[in-house]
Amino acid sequence: MTTGSRAMGANIRTRLSAFEEALDLVRRLLAGETISSSRRFRIVEASLALRPANPVEVWIGASAPPAIDRAARLAEGWIASPGLTSEEARAQADMYRDRCAAYGREPGAIVLRRDIYVGESSSEAQAVLQQALSRSYRGMPAEALIAGSVDEASGRHLPRSHGT
Repeated sequence: MTTGSRAMGANIRTRLSAFEEALDLVRRLLAGETISSSRRFRIVEASLALRPANPVEVWIGASAPPAIDRAARLAEGWIASPGLTSEEARAQADMYRDRCAAYGREPGAIVLRRDIYVGESSSEAQAVLQQALSRSYRGMPAEALIAGSVDEASGRHLPRSHGT
């Protein structure tokens, strides 16, 4: 068992089934059902007094193929890891779309998060980026990071050398 699993009290062998069971219960509660369960989670006639006015979409963050498959099977969207290169992100998004098709589902939201640094100028932002990269910033490749002036970081003028 990994340290992270121990810290969260999760059993590595049962965490996926627990996740799927919990997701089903939460969705049913949000849909207005009164639920009972005697499986992993012991629940007797639970309901929500206040529910969201609109349906809640579930987006699952995933990078391993089985987890991307799970997102395609269970969620309304997929969130990619922020450290993916453009090529990796494209390949994983294609995998998500393919798995959605295999389940007869339309792909939902495809979200690619990026770490961005907005500097007072392009040169200042690049200096901060290089300093972060010299310290192996979160183990991410340079291509996965965006740094620049307000115009560059907002995409109004983002040079190709910044990883796009």
